Amino acid sequence: MGCDYYGKLHFNENSNVGCLCTFPHNDRAAGKELTADRVRSLAYLGAAVVLEHQGELESPFMPDCLPEWIRKEIDRNLGISG
Repeated sequence: MGCDYYGKLHFNENSNVGCLCTFPHNDRAAGKELTADRVRSLAYLGAAVVLEHQGELESPFMPDCLPEWIRKEIDRNLGISG
């Protein structure tokens, strides 16, 4: 996908959460499908942007910047196991 940050948020290269700065136009990683993993990346990014806007972001690194309970709830709702 080509980048390692989105604004003040940085994507950990060891994570399965991918950068979405080119989504959906140049997002070749997902082909033409919107998979559960891609929806998770979008949900994580949305949650991180909200927390950053509220001044509550724990760190700038995705997905570790999100509180564990948010990650678990997103994963649970998408049927993705940790």
